[in-house]
Amino acid sequence: MKIITTSVLMLWIAGISFGAPSDSVKVKTRKSSPIRVTMRMHSMGLFSFGGRLVSQNPVMDININYNRKAWGLQVFKAVDMNDGKSPINFTLAVVNKPFHIGKAVTITPSVGAIFEQYESVADHGSDVVALVATAVKLNKYFIVDHTALFGNLVLEPEMRDWVNRLRLMYSSGHFDVTLFGWHNNSVFDSSEYVTTGASIFYSRLKLADRVAMQAGVTGLVMAYSSDEAAVAKTNGVFVTVGFVVN
Repeated sequence: MKIITTSVLMLWIAGISFGAPSDSVKVKTRKSSPIRVTMRMHSMGLFSFGGRLVSQNPVMDININYNRKAWGLQVFKAVDMNDGKSPINFTLAVVNKPFHIGKAVTITPSVGAIFEQYESVADHGSDVVALVATAVKLNKYFIVDHTALFGNLVLEPEMRDWVNRLRLMYSSGHFDVTLFGWHNNSVFDSSEYVTTGASIFYSRLKLADRVAMQAGVTGLVMAYSSDEAAVAKTNGVFVTVGFVVN
């Protein structure tokens, strides 16, 4: 009931803020906003950069992206709707700088911090993080994306970590299909795991001039883990409903 109520509230707010869809003949062409806000609700909590299901409870998150030609800012906040002390309660804030190599390749390093938020704004485990994302556009439908996440770089170097995420993304019309692979290597610590997954989404369903809806299902399989106690569930399927404001 809490998820349904939250969904209706978010949809109502979007309608009040941005109005009903206008007659396409009368709508003037507008410039794309540099700010993109995505609000989503999931039936389980996945740490998408790490490839781990860290909560079996419903989770709500908000992702704010501010993109300029030369740099960008991302703030991501996730909340466990049933358990305020689960690992999915955190905030990630990073600044990034994209580098374009031709028309097909973009390398984007990011640096910032992750804040574990079990009881306060920055609990034990909060630290500096760095990410390096490389995206290769194969054609108008397919993109290959690799992201390396380096965590606990300053405050707790004994917990330093390195996770690689590889994605093959297909997008056409309203459909988005993604194949995932994550590898947490043991270069810095003894923890290691491999996760695979896939998702299919119906996206870009326009609700208003600046508001679109998305819905989909994601499945994950943790093929190997040196510490299964660190995750809430090794394998699972969950559904997601989201709203994008741009």
